[in-house]
Amino acid sequence: MTSSSEGEILQNSQVIRDRWKIKSKIGGGGFGEIYEATDLQQPNHNERVAVKVESSKATKQVLKMEVAVLRRLQGKRHACKFYGCGRNDKFNYLVMSLQGKNLADLRRESPRQCFSVSTSIRLAAQILVAIREIHSIGFLHRDIKPSNFAMGRTSSTLRYVYMLDFGLARLYLNAKGEIRSPRSAAGFRGTVRYAAVSAHKNKEMGRQDDLWSLLYMLTEFLQGALPWRRIKDKDEVGRMKDEVNFDTLLEGCPPEIMEFPRHLATLTYPDQPDYDLLEKALWSTMSRLNIEMDDPYDWEMGYENLSPAAGKSKATTANTNQTAVAAATTANVSTRMRSHTTALRDKAPDNDRNRAMETQAPITMGEDDDEQTGNYR
Repeated sequence: MTSSSEGEILQNSQVIRDRWKIKSKIGGGGFGEIYEATDLQQPNHNERVAVKVESSKATKQVLKMEVAVLRRLQGKRHACKFYGCGRNDKFNYLVMSLQGKNLADLRRESPRQCFSVSTSIRLAAQILVAIREIHSIGFLHRDIKPSNFAMGRTSSTLRYVYMLDFGLARLYLNAKGEIRSPRSAAGFRGTVRYAAVSAHKNKEMGRQDDLWSLLYMLTEFLQGALPWRRIKDKDEVGRMKDEVNFDTLLEGCPPEIMEFPRHLATLTYPDQPDYDLLEKALWSTMSRLNIEMDDPYDWEMGYENLSPAAGKSKATTANTNQTAVAAATTANVSTRMRSHTTALRDKAPDNDRNRAMETQAPITMGEDDDEQTGNYR
């Protein structure tokens, strides 16, 4: 938690539009600041919300895009609730539901800097649905990473994953609902550790690129680190990703995860990913390992299941009996996947330098995006 200071856009106890009273600053970055606030229109003033603000004088303003995307996502399972937005001569703001800890923080709290197979696969299943949701409204996220997903905060939402931060989102459909023509030089968008190879090559990003980022996230969840974790140079990281051997990268991970690179490698910018195929890979893993969606997450057990011995056992178990399981689980997987996916839709330690590399403000280079379709009315 950060105390109020003169350099901040908002001050503690400041009230916006006679409704949202600022409590404290809870985050910030290159594109603005985030505050916790209370809704004075609610009984007992006990409704806590998040207020994102950016200076009205900022050269690169992104809240307009956030407003556009979040409004269109309303009603989706993994979208924060939109409360309001506005602007004045000093700042632009967006008010939405306040969530709990993000997945980057939860992973770092783990003694082994990773999650169990059970937690990793279930998080990936929810994130896959969230990505499918934003794609369904015509947008790409373009900055998929652990710190842009958070667990719910209330008793009814604390086991759901919520997608955050749409400042780099882009419409991939035109007004006729057709795929937009790719730009010749789109520039880099995203965060170096998790960005797809297309981003590193300054190519126009497509739906598959959000899913490449999910694969890198899932690998980090399972293994605790990515091979390029300590590399600062964006181009060098891009070369490593372009040349990676996925049999080696995913060694020790559930074998079903290989479906991700196999499928994504077949896709180009205009192609629609086979989300069902990827969902089935995750649910197949769950079925084989007897994982249920309502099992406790690692942090709910105080990470006690993640001693070094337990972690090794998980990885070993995940990589056995691959051939024998496939035929036996297919029917069961399909039934469970439909049931649980419907519910989801409807209902070595990092040091400070590496932590900064993981959660750094996204990099934008090259041609500006022009589809700022939101408004503050």
